[in-house]
Amino acid sequence: LDETQRENRPEARTPVQAFNAGLLQHRSYLDELREIAQPVFIVSGNSDKRAANREGFRADIKNCELISIDGCNVLPWENPSGVRKLISQLT
Repeated sequence: LDETQRENRPEARTPVQAFNAGLLQHRSYLDELREIAQPVFIVSGNSDKRAANREGFRADIKNCELISIDGCNVLPWENPSGVRKLISQLT
């Protein structure tokens, strides 16, 4: 309970409020995504049912690659060694 109280203070709410405010604006970032010049890697877990929804990014973002590794959708926690290995291969 003590930890919950520390996390439930006004100072801790700002990032969450900013994130939620962005969602509520219903703003598309497609124009900005199309302007990205550097390589873009979108990593999905091979068990993630939403991975197919990311196919549109490949067409909209120049130099975009979709990559699947073992896991579902919280890859740093589900497959930390796979994420580390992938990052080392990409750098």
